[in-house]
Amino acid sequence: MNTQQSSLKLFRIDLSPADYVHVPQAPKIERRSIFARSEDNEWEMTGVVGVNDAGECVGISNHTWSHLDAPRHLLADGASFDEIDPRRYLASRTRIVDLTQSDAVRRETIDGVDYHSLIDVDDLPGDVEGYDALIFVTGFGRLIDRGYPMTPNADEHYPNVTQRAAERLAATRSLRLLGIDSPSFDKPETNAIAHRILLGRPVEPILLLETLTCERLRKAFASLPHEALLTVEPLRAFGGARPDGALSSVYLYAAPDADQLRFDAFVSSMCEAKLV
Repeated sequence: MNTQQSSLKLFRIDLSPADYVHVPQAPKIERRSIFARSEDNEWEMTGVVGVNDAGECVGISNHTWSHLDAPRHLLADGASFDEIDPRRYLASRTRIVDLTQSDAVRRETIDGVDYHSLIDVDDLPGDVEGYDALIFVTGFGRLIDRGYPMTPNADEHYPNVTQRAAERLAATRSLRLLGIDSPSFDKPETNAIAHRILLGRPVEPILLLETLTCERLRKAFASLPHEALLTVEPLRAFGGARPDGALSSVYLYAAPDADQLRFDAFVSSMCEAKLV
């Protein structure tokens, strides 16, 4: 979608999947009718419900669809989502890391979709310091759009971040958020090492934004922009529990023209806005 900000032309790209996606540990999400319009009822209302393999209704996971991981997701003494300052995720100056044309040795092909599978130190850009967030674009989003994560053993093929890369990212003090077009930053075999390092960074954990799809972004730009503004709008439905994450609508704002000064001013105005 195009918007205008002081005559600056912008693209606003929705990075959330078009439909609910689940991982093996979470329930499948079905859309169902709550009220169906009829002669006796003028209301139309639909909703979602979690369904397990036995067809039973179960709770909906915070990690189904695009979502933020809070440290408590893995670490027993980690901060829960309601304890995190919203300024850490609402608006972020973001470096886009395009891995869709990377070296073949770190790629994988599933159902005809070729994507970057292993994110290591050599894949990290040299200009990370100074950015609030990084978004890794691997190409796996095409499989998310097809519902591939709902198939058995799909998590064995997720793009993942190596221990070395996670340590390098954790050492970048400006970073507070990482995103990826994959349901997780880890495969089962990694023992959640990327989560442990990033969510466990002392003092200021790096939050993890997972299950994005960057296919709309790739269609909007022949060559992905170097940087963008990332906004995250979480569903704050806590109940009585300490939430380990939050379903989130995610948007990326990028400029198609090379007016860097005005784009920088726009990003700064969003990131530096005072919450009242």
